[in-house]
Amino acid sequence: MAGESHDPLAAAYPFLQWVNMTLTHIRCTDCGCKDVKAQRTYTIKHGEQRIIYACASCGGTFSSTSNTPMAHLKTPISVIAQVLSALTEGMGINAVTRLYGVSKNSIYRWQERLSGLKKLYCCLR
Repeated sequence: MAGESHDPLAAAYPFLQWVNMTLTHIRCTDCGCKDVKAQRTYTIKHGEQRIIYACASCGGTFSSTSNTPMAHLKTPISVIAQVLSALTEGMGINAVTRLYGVSKNSIYRWQERLSGLKKLYCCLR
């Protein structure tokens, strides 16, 4: 249809059409170039959308979680944050697994993956 945007970023996050600011520059994970464009989106568990970016310089593609502890995770980052927050606030692991529908092994893997971030963050303050 005429007038519709074919931008995958706009399709995945329609509310961003009103936001005209960039908080951080996305860089290519292969060459470090800033000339990257949203190429397409994909859907993970619970319907959350993630964006695949393409680099104009080297032609590489990557997602917003590439080269991070969150890479290759199928569970939305928001769910992982809620689960880990509930555990931090004192909720038992059995209650958390029932409430959020995740396995204990998933929770243990998330804790292991993200444990280094707290140490790094504490050192930066």
